[in-house]
Amino acid sequence: MTPARILIVEDEHIVAEDIAQLLVEMGYHVAAIVDSGEAAINFIHEDPPDLILMDIHLSGKLTGIEAAGTIRQTHDVPIIYLTAFTDADLVEKAKTTIPSAYIVKPYNGREIRSAIEIALYTHALQTRLRESEEKFRGFLENFVGIAYQRRSDLRFEFLHGAVEAITGYTADELLGGTPSWDEIVYPTDKDSIQIQNANVGRMAGVPTKRDYRIVTKNGTIKWVHEIFHVVPGRRDALPSLQGAIYDISDLKAAEESLRTLNAELEKKVRARTFSLDHQVRFLEQLIDAIPSPLYYKDLSGSYMGCNTAFEKYLGVPRSHIVGRTDAEIFSPEIAAFMRERDSFLLEHQGLQVYQTKFLHADRTIRDVLVRKTTFTDTRGNIAGIIGVIIDISERIRAEETLRESEQRFRAVVQDQTDLIWRFLPDWTVIFANSAFLDFFGKTREDTLGYIFRLPFSTDDQGLFEKHLGALSEKNPVGTVEVRLMGRDEDPRWVQWSTRAFFDSRGTVREYLSVGRDITEKKKLEEVQQAVLRQMERIFLENMTLCHTVRDAVLSIADLSGECRNNEKISQKCREIMAILDKVSENREWQMQDDENPKKKKYFSYPCKPGE
Repeated sequence: MTPARILIVEDEHIVAEDIAQLLVEMGYHVAAIVDSGEAAINFIHEDPPDLILMDIHLSGKLTGIEAAGTIRQTHDVPIIYLTAFTDADLVEKAKTTIPSAYIVKPYNGREIRSAIEIALYTHALQTRLRESEEKFRGFLENFVGIAYQRRSDLRFEFLHGAVEAITGYTADELLGGTPSWDEIVYPTDKDSIQIQNANVGRMAGVPTKRDYRIVTKNGTIKWVHEIFHVVPGRRDALPSLQGAIYDISDLKAAEESLRTLNAELEKKVRARTFSLDHQVRFLEQLIDAIPSPLYYKDLSGSYMGCNTAFEKYLGVPRSHIVGRTDAEIFSPEIAAFMRERDSFLLEHQGLQVYQTKFLHADRTIRDVLVRKTTFTDTRGNIAGIIGVIIDISERIRAEETLRESEQRFRAVVQDQTDLIWRFLPDWTVIFANSAFLDFFGKTREDTLGYIFRLPFSTDDQGLFEKHLGALSEKNPVGTVEVRLMGRDEDPRWVQWSTRAFFDSRGTVREYLSVGRDITEKKKLEEVQQAVLRQMERIFLENMTLCHTVRDAVLSIADLSGECRNNEKISQKCREIMAILDKVSENREWQMQDDENPKKKKYFSYPCKPGE
C-alpha cells in the first residue's frame, strides 16, 4: 500500500524537521515542508498531498487558518492544525475551515499518529459517502419513474423522479393528498388495487408487481407499472412501503400493436399455409401431368418423390420407389452409373445432360436423354437432385432414317449435272454438289463453310441479288438467267431456280439454288434470231415485189375490160393473184388488199361476155 503523502506547513525549521522525522518513522511520506500559507497554496495547486499538517501562526501575510480556507475552496484535503494557542476565538475561527483535528503543542508521536489515521480514514469515508450521495442524487434526478415511500396508512412520505411528467400533478400536490393516489387510479382498476392494498401487511419481504391505469391531471389515461416491497418497522414502528412507479403506456400500446400484428400474422400464416398446401397439391398434380418421367432425390440418394410417368416407365409403383435408393431399384450396373453421375452433379452443380440406355417396363432397352439439376432449401443450401428422363428412341430411329435418306439424297444430288448449292443470307456455302464445284474450279475444303459470291459478268452484276430480294413467303421460288465467268474465263449463261426458306418470324434462313448451263441454248437462240431477221428481210423484199406485181396485174385487169378476151385475161389475173396470196402470208396486207376496189371489181365476180 502506498504511504500517505503529507505536507508540513511550519515556520519554525527545527519543529518542522522534527515532525518530518517523526512522520518518516511512522511510515508516511513527507511531500514537502513550507513555512508560509502562500507557499502551501502554491504547492497544493501543483502537487496535492493526501493530508496537511498546518501551523496556525506562520511567516508571511496569511495565517494557517486563512491558508486552509483558501485551500478548501479548490481542494478536498484533510487538514490537522498544530498550534500552541488554545484561546476560544482562535478555535472558533479554525472550526470554520472544517479541520480533521486540532493538536496543541507540545505534541507526542502517538497523538499525531492517531490524529493522522483518523483524519485519513474519515476523509476516505466521507469521500465515498459523497460519491454515493451524488450517484443517488443523479439517479433520482434522472429517474424516469417515480420513487416513493409510504407509511403504513399508504400515505406518501416522499416522492421523487418524474412525478409531474407521469401524473400531471406535482409531488407536493400528491404528498398533500390533493388528490390522493387512490383518487387518480382508473375507476375500473380501483377494486383490485384496494384489495391488494388491504393485504399489504401479508406481503412483507416479497416484492409485489402490478399494472393498472391512472387518470392524469389533463384527463389522459396512462398505464403504469408499480413494484414495491414492505419494509418492517423498527421496534414498535409500523411497516412502510418502498417502491417505484413507471409509465408503461408506450409498452402497453406496443403490446396491443404486437397483439394486433400477431393476430394479423396468424391470419396471414393460415392463409399462406392454405395457399402453400394448395400450391403443393397443384405442383403434385402438375408433376403428374408431365408426360416425361420425373423424379427427385435427397442428398443421400433416396427418392423423395416421382410422377406417374416415372412409375409407368419403370413398371414399379410409387410406394416401392419413395424412400429407396437406385441400388434398391435398378441393377448394380445402372445404380453405379447413376450414383457416379449424381455425385458429379452435387460436386459441380449446374445442369447435367447426358444420353444413356435405360431398361423400360416392357423389358426393352431404350435410348433416353437425362436432364438433371440440383434444388435448394429455404436457406439456399443444396437439398437434392431433380431429374427428367426423355425417351428419344423414336427420335434416334428417325434420325438414322433421316441420315440414310439424306445420304441417298446427297448421292442423287452429287450425280446431277445441274449446279446445286445451299447458302445462307450472308453467302456462306453449306452445301455444293460436284457439278457446282467443277464448274467454278473449287473443292469442298475451300468452299463449304466459306463465303462465296458468284463471278458474274460485268453486265449482270446485281441481277442475282435482285432476284433473291424478290423472293417472299408467298412467292418463295424464282428464276433468273445470268452470265457467269467459269474456270475457263469465258462467260457462260446459267439459269438459276432458287427457293428461299423462312423461319417462324419470316426471316430468310437459307437458300437452295439449282443452276443449269444454258450457254448452248443461248447460242442456238442467237442463231435462230439471225435466221429470223434474214427471213424477215427476204419476206419484206418479197412483199414489196408482190405489191408491185399486184398493182401491175390490177392495172392489166382494169385495161382488159375493153377487150373481147377479157374473160381469159381476168382468169389469168386471178391465177396470178392466187400465186401471190400463197407467197404472202401477211394477213394485214391481205386485209388491206381485200379492201382494194379494183380487186373487188375484177376478181370478186366473173366478167360477162361483151363487157
